[in-house]
Order: sequence, then C-alpha cells, then structure tokens
Amino acid sequence: MRYVIVTGGPLPDKASEVIDSYNSDDSLLIACDGGCDFLARHNTVPDLVVGDLDSITSEGLEFIKANSIPVEKYPVEKDWTDSEIALNKAGQEDEVIFVCPLSARIDHVIANLCLAITIRGRGTHIVVTDGDTYCYPLNGEDEVSFGVTGFGGDVSVSLIPMDFDTPVTGVTTEGLYYPLENAELKAGSSFSFSNHPSAGVTSAKVSIKSGRLTVAVSRAV
Repeated sequence: MRYVIVTGGPLPDKASEVIDSYNSDDSLLIACDGGCDFLARHNTVPDLVVGDLDSITSEGLEFIKANSIPVEKYPVEKDWTDSEIALNKAGQEDEVIFVCPLSARIDHVIANLCLAITIRGRGTHIVVTDGDTYCYPLNGEDEVSFGVTGFGGDVSVSLIPMDFDTPVTGVTTEGLYYPLENAELKAGSSFSFSNHPSAGVTSAKVSIKSGRLTVAVSRAV
C-alpha cells in the first residue's frame, strides 16, 4: 500500500501537486494534525487525521466535521510526534510519500529526516518532500534512482551522511557531474554536497554498501 502522509507547518503550494499525483484509490492519505489545514486549503479530503490536534485551526476542525473524516486523537503529552505515529502505520512492503516542511522548524526537519532513515531501515520505501526538495533516505545496502528535471532551474544533489559513528561505504553515483566510485563518506564533512547532474542527464542513481545516507535533490539557489 502507498501511504501519503502530510504534516503541519509551512508547506509551499507545490506540495499540493505532489499529494494529488500520488493520492489514488489504492493509497491512504493521512493528515498529521495541522497538515489537515493544508489539505483543507486545497480542498483535498484525507482518509484519516492523526495527532493531538494542538496545532490545527478551527477551520481545519470544521473541514474534518463537514467531510466526516475519521480522527485518531492522541494526548498532547506523549512520547512520539504526530509524524512518527503516522509513519509507523506503514509496513515493510509499503511505500510512503512523506510530505513535510523542509525549512522553518529545524528540529522538526531533522527529526523527520531521521525518522525517514529509520523507516527505510525496516525496508519501507520512503520519499520525503515539500514539493520543492526531494530527500531519499538510504539505509544499509541500498540504492535509489531519481529524476533531475522539473525543478525550474539548475539542480543540486547533495549526499548527506546521517550517522556520526558509522561512515557510509561503497558510495557510487551515476549521472552526476562529480562521480563517486566505491567511496566512503563521513558525517561532519561537506565533501559530497552541491553536486549536479551531468549535461543531458534526466535521471541519476546513488548506491551504497552500508551506512545511513540522505540524498537531497533540489533547485540550486
């Protein structure tokens, strides 16, 4: 099953296009708390709302009521974020499109990227995006192929090691201007940041043999 999970926070309008492109009859659209406000503004009805409802607006609550949307409500004082509760619904064979802000609240940004790495380690295919930037978590022996067009300008591809204790090994890239072949990357260095596709390339690939890595693809600013 495909889970499309939308969190609260400042999402660009382009995120709505991503949600619509993945939201289908065989997917489950989940709004995490204030994420329902974003869906309400774009007249998209989720299948489920999850969270403590401490950040959703009165308009969002009215949208839930008007559309009879099921709600799983949790106490405000809990050990997990609303995002983690929603992400844990996905199983090993499932796919997750995790739509969340990748700016503003840096604590939530970091937490969500770390959650995505953990979810990927369970075998679940997951993509993290705000509609402008796409992040692909890799965990263990892993690989990802991704498109590098449609960003409205030059594209930046950064490989971000996510574990300070264990390096990422066997890093190999295809389709990028600065190639890597069986490289080792360590957290705390910007060596593998701000790469870009080779001329004429429409898709690229990154593979690793071990470790935890986030591949971030966005428009170069």
